[in-house]
Amino acid sequence: MTAKIFIADDERPVIEGVAAAIRKRLPDAAICGTAGTGRDAVDGAVRERPDVILMDVRMPGMNGLEALRELRSSAPETVPILLTAYERFDVAKEAFGLGVYDYLVKPVDQDLLVEAIRGALDAAAARKAEAARARNAIAALESRRPLLEEGLVYAALSGDAGGDRIRGYIAALGFGPDGGGFVAARRAASDRRPADDDERALRRSLGYHAACAVGAPVCGTLPVFYPESEAGSIEGALLAALQEPELRGLTAHIGPSRPSDRLAEAWREALAGLARAADGSVSRSRPGGGAGAPAPRSRTPLQAALEAASVGDAAAAAASWASLPDDRVLRAAAAGAIAWSLRRDPEAVVEAAAAVSDGAMPRAAFNPGKPGSGYGATGRVADALRCIEERYAEQISLEDVATQVGLSAAHLSRVLSNETGKSFIEHLSDIRIARAKAELASGRMSVKEVGAAVGYLDPNYFSRAFKRVTGATPSEYAKSAGRGDA
Repeated sequence: MTAKIFIADDERPVIEGVAAAIRKRLPDAAICGTAGTGRDAVDGAVRERPDVILMDVRMPGMNGLEALRELRSSAPETVPILLTAYERFDVAKEAFGLGVYDYLVKPVDQDLLVEAIRGALDAAAARKAEAARARNAIAALESRRPLLEEGLVYAALSGDAGGDRIRGYIAALGFGPDGGGFVAARRAASDRRPADDDERALRRSLGYHAACAVGAPVCGTLPVFYPESEAGSIEGALLAALQEPELRGLTAHIGPSRPSDRLAEAWREALAGLARAADGSVSRSRPGGGAGAPAPRSRTPLQAALEAASVGDAAAAAASWASLPDDRVLRAAAAGAIAWSLRRDPEAVVEAAAAVSDGAMPRAAFNPGKPGSGYGATGRVADALRCIEERYAEQISLEDVATQVGLSAAHLSRVLSNETGKSFIEHLSDIRIARAKAELASGRMSVKEVGAAVGYLDPNYFSRAFKRVTGATPSEYAKSAGRGDA
């Protein structure tokens, strides 16, 4: 398989020289892209996913080290090699802290360059193999997870002297500390929805909000094990899950936490509390063994956000969401639940959670409209293109647009490429060059002024970008359009 190499340097002769050396000395490698700025390098690496990126330190706008900091999270399997005209200890120290494989001083000796690239390609192969092993391990666990969950709940309810089997299941599921408790959930006798359907829906929805194990119905009652580590958050997670339309109407009681060898007792306590609970409520056992009153649905900002979302009040949901504690996991869960309540759009849920994980405001989560099937992707593309159209003259980045439309930068990059066949940079360049052609033909501004007006602060870079698209420099284009003063 051909290895992919990306080159980022603001000097075209350097890019061409390095590329020539790679083509000559590394026949199993191919240049998958080049860039003249740090921002373009990040966008290109996210799009192309190269095995190795050769990165200059000093580039316009975002420098090489800043670009590498972004690539650590957006393209973690890419191995960087740093190129610089200055041998400085502080830069080298920071570079190696960012995972740089090697640090080469320009002009680069070809033997050293080829040796460094070969070593970096080996490191990239090792990273990919490790990532594949991790993905396979996760996939294997997820494929076995329903069986492990059923096994844990069955062992707990049937009794496990000493708790050894239960501890084994808890460890296999990654639940952490020993012990936990049970939630007992059921529907009113008049509600004919099959308990098996509730089991599948609860496993799918509650698993998004909390670490837990949902078992098969026991005489029409659903047992849900929660580990000790989730004791403080299981109530909020359950309230969020029961906002799902298919789970509304469930009554649930959260029993107290017990050691692994006493989980059968924890289940009996959860059942006893459920027998006293009011229909359609969520309650929990309080210290002393008694069941508390049904949890008020608007008591906390989380409950208020979900309640507002359930009736389609996006503004109230957004206000309540903004007042949640500074807990990114909780915020991501709430944003996803709100997106589902307002939009019933799986992609909107994923995108809302991804935006929160990247530190962005998931605006799409609070949009109650759903223009049609696939809005999660197509609608965001339209929003992103409108944003680029409106802000092309600014120093706008992929991250800026992603934040505005409520996606992560990596997700937006993939969606743009999949939906339009063009990257963010290509769309931005198309709009800028089209505006530049119109301005050059009008004669209202000089070539330098036109470049600045459409977002190119560096006249030389503007000239190169314009010629790459049109085949002529800005001055040549202006003259061909009838301007003699260009």
